[in-house]
Amino acid sequence: MDELGRILAWYLALPCLLALPVMNVSPGQELPMTSFTVSSAIISRYASTRVRCAMHNPHPAPRQAAFDLHLSPAAFITNFTIMVDGKVYAAEVMEKHRAKELYEAARKQGKTAAHVGTKEQESQRFRVTATVAANGDISFELCYEELLQRRLGAYRYAVAIHPRQIVAELRVELSITERAGISELRVLPFQPADTRQGQALPAAGVEKGTHCAHVAFAPTPKEQAAFSATGLAGDFVVEYDVARRDAVGDVELQDGYFVHFFAPSGLPPIPKDIIFLIDVSGSMAGTKIKQTKAAMQSILRALRPHDRFNLVAFADATHVWREDGPIPATASHIRSAARYIESLEAEGWTDLDRALLAAAALLRHRGGGTGEPRVPLLLLLTDGEPTAGVTQAPRILSNARRALSPSAALLFALAFGEDADLALLRRLAAASGGTARGVPEEAEVAPQLAEFFREIQNPLLRHVELSYPGAAARLVAPRLFPGYFQGSELVVAGRLEPGAERLRVHVAGHGGTGELRADTEVPPDVPEVPPGCPQLPPELLGGFVRRLWAHVTIRELLRARLGAEGTAARQKLAAQATELALRHRFVTPLTALLVVTPGGDGGSTGPPPAATPGLGGTVGTPRLTPGSAGTPKGPATTTLGRFGDVSATASAAPPWPPQLWVPPTFGGTLSPPRGPGDAVLLRPAEAELLAPGVGGEEFVE
Repeated sequence: MDELGRILAWYLALPCLLALPVMNVSPGQELPMTSFTVSSAIISRYASTRVRCAMHNPHPAPRQAAFDLHLSPAAFITNFTIMVDGKVYAAEVMEKHRAKELYEAARKQGKTAAHVGTKEQESQRFRVTATVAANGDISFELCYEELLQRRLGAYRYAVAIHPRQIVAELRVELSITERAGISELRVLPFQPADTRQGQALPAAGVEKGTHCAHVAFAPTPKEQAAFSATGLAGDFVVEYDVARRDAVGDVELQDGYFVHFFAPSGLPPIPKDIIFLIDVSGSMAGTKIKQTKAAMQSILRALRPHDRFNLVAFADATHVWREDGPIPATASHIRSAARYIESLEAEGWTDLDRALLAAAALLRHRGGGTGEPRVPLLLLLTDGEPTAGVTQAPRILSNARRALSPSAALLFALAFGEDADLALLRRLAAASGGTARGVPEEAEVAPQLAEFFREIQNPLLRHVELSYPGAAARLVAPRLFPGYFQGSELVVAGRLEPGAERLRVHVAGHGGTGELRADTEVPPDVPEVPPGCPQLPPELLGGFVRRLWAHVTIRELLRARLGAEGTAARQKLAAQATELALRHRFVTPLTALLVVTPGGDGGSTGPPPAATPGLGGTVGTPRLTPGSAGTPKGPATTTLGRFGDVSATASAAPPWPPQLWVPPTFGGTLSPPRGPGDAVLLRPAEAELLAPGVGGEEFVE
């Protein structure tokens, strides 16, 4: 096979769950896993995680090994390496469209490939397969970072443990450092993917202080076998919250970068006007509509006396329960609404556009109020994509923006199953300041819907502005929030002007009993360990705020891109997010992870250098710097020269390898590299790799 035909472009998505084909390996043929370890460090809600998996092939013939991991949709992959019999194969981050071009070129040159269309999902799956020689060893190491989101009053850190076999060494270690203080911490019982299980696993070891905690989970092979003969398959989950002493919130400020966490407590809920849009098209028939009805019964009972509500059921026709707008949530009205919901039947197509316009009309004509502040909300429940009426996404988005803007309503959407157009729902929600979330096909609808409603049940503030007066703060994202809900958290990231040492913070918002205002001034923090915590490397303490700032800023750019109007605006936001992601080595929906595997002697030898979790954006994995163990040597053909930093402003960007190979064009000639997008090496020796796609696409070997 020629060199071009061996290109392996990895095209990873956040967030994206991809149904990759399972290896054709008979039961019992999986390679023995000698170790599966997870180490993570959380500092001020920012988690850096390293997952390592080692396998051995005891057979007299080559066998395939698979590394399969489910990640949070909030995670950005930062690095990946494979070590095969002592040889290291490392990865680089590049712009995603070049990866697609390279893979398509390889396919046209005769390599078997499949370009599979997929839809956005609520989590992402990382899967790699590699061939291991007889009596050979292989290890995989994946690093990723995420900002933990506060929901229902707690931060949740979860790691998927799915070895599906008994592992000699299985260990999870987690350290938490919070300068504000840890108010509560709990380790949930291991949550198996399969409800059938034997004996319970031993509890994790927990050491908790005022500002820091350490969690260790290490079931022995005997304990794993007692839990399940086929090994563990589930999630290890830790939940915690931090102490809150200042109405302004917590601010981390280091080296000119800052992140502001705002989560006030003790405020009374603001009454809400909420319209429930319920999909009753034919695809909802059966379990989905039954569970939706059950969940809606409990949701109606949870409405507060001062709330107002209405119901819109839609298929190819739209039915409004009460034409007189949102009505008070009295006991009689709730009973009447419950009877109406029970009468719904699922049939017909899906006219989402008409349903949104009907709901917006109800909110525009809110009457009978008392003058008190109210929060307008839409909660959309659907399992499909538009199939009737207006079906073009741009027109639906434009119509929804125009219809919802007078009421300033926040739209929240829950998408059931793989057929739902989650990408469209996310754009609709982002344009209004709300959110959209997907529910996997196999998950139960009722508990997911009930929990989603609990997150928006109690709005505490409207029109929240987090500002930083004076010339000190710049590059702030975001500043304005349409609402704040109990149990959540607002996060702002920014930078100081050169030479500025202090940060002024101003908070303003409208609550149920009046206006909230608060001010403070934040001096620069010294990168030191909080009292009573074990010593951490200075580089880890001193560098995490910059990476946290980059993470938050990229997320906000991607979110703004979802809600932006016009191609030019979206392209500008995408370019900004891409530049920042390349500079900090984040795999995002706009960048890709490319494995650069050496030719010639088959790669560098020796283990990758050890590193502290979270240090420099990687967790125990090397970067490809000139002269390092991961630098590709390349086949002995033509040297194509160098190129420098990822961008002109990326002075802190990791250097690229000194020699980068690009594939021949279709005419058989070599093209010089134009930039980081051309960073590809052509000759994978032992490793044959698979990985997910991005933004609705997938590439499969």
